[in-house]
Amino acid sequence: MSGRIIFLNLFAGTLSSIMTLIASVSYAALIFSGSLSGNLSLGICSALVSAAVVGFIVAWRSSVPFLIAGPDANVSVVLAIMAGSVGTSLGSGAPAWTVSSTILALMALSTGLTGLFLYAVGRFHLGQWIRFVPYPVIGGFLAGTGWLLICGSFRVVADVPLTLGNILVLVRYENLIHWLPSMAFALLLVCILRCFNQFLVMPLLILAAIAVFLLAIHVSGIPTSQAFSERWLLAPIAGNALLESWNSFSSVHISWALILSEVPTLVALMIVSAIVILLNAASVEIATKTDLDLDGQLESTGLANLLVALIGGFVGCIALSRTLLNWKAGATKRLSGFVAALFSAGILVLGSSFLSYLPIPVLGSLLLYLGFSLVIEWIYDGWFRFSRFDYSLIVAIVVIIAVWGFVHGVAFGLVAACILFAFNYSRIGVIRHELWGGGYRSNVERSYRKERILREKADQIYIIRLQGYIFFGTAYPLLTYIRDRIKSHRPTVVRFLLLDFTYVSGLDSSSVLTFSKLKQICEANGVRLIFVHLSSQIKRLLQEGGCFEESEADQYSAENEASCHLFHDLDQALGWCEEQILKVESIKHETGAYRLEDLYVELFPENTSFFRLKEYLEKVEAPAGHVVFNQGDQPDSMYFVEVGSVTVWLELPNGETTRLRTMGMGTVVGEMGFYLGIPRSGTVVTEEPSVLYRLSKASYDKMNVEDHELAASVHQFMVRLLANRLVYANKQLANLIE
Repeated sequence: MSGRIIFLNLFAGTLSSIMTLIASVSYAALIFSGSLSGNLSLGICSALVSAAVVGFIVAWRSSVPFLIAGPDANVSVVLAIMAGSVGTSLGSGAPAWTVSSTILALMALSTGLTGLFLYAVGRFHLGQWIRFVPYPVIGGFLAGTGWLLICGSFRVVADVPLTLGNILVLVRYENLIHWLPSMAFALLLVCILRCFNQFLVMPLLILAAIAVFLLAIHVSGIPTSQAFSERWLLAPIAGNALLESWNSFSSVHISWALILSEVPTLVALMIVSAIVILLNAASVEIATKTDLDLDGQLESTGLANLLVALIGGFVGCIALSRTLLNWKAGATKRLSGFVAALFSAGILVLGSSFLSYLPIPVLGSLLLYLGFSLVIEWIYDGWFRFSRFDYSLIVAIVVIIAVWGFVHGVAFGLVAACILFAFNYSRIGVIRHELWGGGYRSNVERSYRKERILREKADQIYIIRLQGYIFFGTAYPLLTYIRDRIKSHRPTVVRFLLLDFTYVSGLDSSSVLTFSKLKQICEANGVRLIFVHLSSQIKRLLQEGGCFEESEADQYSAENEASCHLFHDLDQALGWCEEQILKVESIKHETGAYRLEDLYVELFPENTSFFRLKEYLEKVEAPAGHVVFNQGDQPDSMYFVEVGSVTVWLELPNGETTRLRTMGMGTVVGEMGFYLGIPRSGTVVTEEPSVLYRLSKASYDKMNVEDHELAASVHQFMVRLLANRLVYANKQLANLIE
C-alpha cells in the first residue's frame, strides 16, 4: 500500500474507533441501567470485548474490506429487555454475585446461541431465506426497536423509564433537567444530519457536546463526586471488571429458572440479529456500490460471536453508520477495521477508567437520536413510501411492541409475514401460458386434408402450462378457473385438458386434493385429463392422492380409453390428442387407397398439373428406420410423402439428437435446402414403412425447361405450403406472447 492509502485507512480507523467507543458505552449503559446500573463496568467491558473481537474477525474475513462491526443498537435493545427482566425478577435485595453471575451467564448464553444460529444460517447458505421476511414486517421490527431505544434512553439519563404512568415523574424538575438536554441535542442531531450528509458532522457534534458538557460542569464548580452521584457522569469504572466477574463467576449463583424464562426473547434476539445483518449488508452494498457475500458475512459474524461468548462479550454485528463513516473517511483496506478493533482492545487491556468522565446526557442523546432516526424513517417517511396496508402493518407491530412487549411484536410480525407471503404468492398466477389446440399445434405435419380438419376441431384441446410452487392458496383458484373454462359456452366443446408441469417446482399435499377434484370434474364433462412432464415426486403425490391409477401412470402411450393419461412432453401429448380428433373424424389411417395426387390436389392451383408432375418424380419405397438424407448433405432433391411418415432429427454439438418435426402423408420434406441451396439442416428418417416420391435437381431443371406451366404450378404449390406453415408459426408465437 502507498503512504497515502495507509494514512487514509489509519485516519478512518481512528475516527471509527472513537464512534465505536462512544456507541459501545451508550449501548452498555442502555443494557445495564436501572437496577443493573451497579454492573455498568461489566457492561462496558463486555461491549468493548464485542467491539474488539467481532470487529477484528469481520474486518479479517469480510468480502468488503472496510466493514466495521461491534455492538448494535437494535440488538442492544433486545439484550436490554432480557437483562432488565432478569434484574427486575432478582430484585434489589439479591446478592451482588448472584446478579453478576446470572447476567454474565445470560449474556454468554445469548451471544453463543446467536453466534451458532448465524453461523449455521451462513454455513448452510440459508441467508436468502431471511430475504423472504416482508419489508413492512422488518420496518415494524426496526421502528419498534427505535421506540424501545427512546424509552430506554430515559432510563439511562433520568433513571426513570418512559411509560404512561411515569409522565408526571419525568416532568419533575430533578428529572427534567437530566433528559431535556439529551432530547434537545438528539433533535438537533436529527435535524442537522438530515440536512448535511458529511461524514465528519456527527463525530464532531458528539465530541463537541462532550467537551461543552465537561466544561459546563467545571465552570459550575460541581465536584466530580457530586457529578457521579447526581448521574451527570458515568460511575467510576473498574478496568478489570470483566476479569473480576469471571473470577467470581459460579454456576451455583446462577438463577437458571430466570434465564430459561427468557427463551422467547432469546429467539427474538436471533431473528433480529439476522435481519439487522441482512439490512445493514444491503445498505452497505447500495451506498458503496460493492457486493457483499451475505452467507459468508453471517458465517464470519457467527464465528466471532461464538468466540465472544467464551470471553464475556455480548452480541455484535455489522455497524452500518460506523461502516459508512469509515468508508466516507477514505477507508479502502482491512487496516481501518483492524485499527478500530485494536483501539477497543487497547482500552480494555490498558484501562478504561477515563470513560467515567463521559457525560450521561450525551450518551442518552445518542440513544435518543438512534431511536428517533428509526421511528422517523419507518413511521414518518414510511407514510410516503408504503401502501396504506403495509404502513398499517408497520404501525400495528410498533403498537404491539410498545403495549405488550418486543416478543409479542416479533411473534405477530412473523405470523403476519407468513400470511402476507402466502397471500402475495397466491396472487402470482400459476398459469404460465393458456393455449388452445387451434393455435398451438404439435410438431407433426400432416396432409392438407387433415390440417383442415384440425383447424376446425383442434380447439377441443385446452392446454395450460403451469409454473411455480402450487399450494392451497393457488390450487383452488386454478380449479375454479379451469372449471369455468370447461363449462363455458365456447364454439368448440373441450375434450382434452393438458396440464404441463414443466415449470412447476413442486406442490403440497393440500393441492393434490384439488387435482383429484379436477379429475372428477373432467370425468363428469367427458374431458380427458392429461398430465405432462411430471417429476417423480409430483407423480408420486398425485398418484397417492388418487388422481390416476398405477396402470395409467405406466402407460405413456395412452392407447386406452381411460379418463386420465400421462406423457413425457407436451409435443407428444398434443400429437396424441390430434390423432384422437382425426380418429373420430374417421380418417386416422390413410392408406395406399389415397393416391399421391389425392393428397396434394387441394394445394395445387390446377388439378391437372399434378398428373404431369408425376412424370418427373422417382418412387422410393423405404422400410422403417431408413435414412432419407443426413444432416449436412448437399440438397440434391426434395420428397413428397405418399404413405407412412418421416421424422426430422437435429444433431446437437454435444453429439445428442433431438426431434424437430414429424411429417406424415401429404407433406413435403427437404424443400428448404432444395430451394435455398444450403446443406441439409437435419437428418430425415422414416418412422414406418413409407412410400416417397423424389424430385431430383436434374428432374426439376428439366421440368423448368420442358413445362413452364407445370414449373409455375409447383412454385405456387410451394408458396402455399410454406405460407400455411408460417400462419401456424405466427399463431403459436402470438399465443405464447399473450
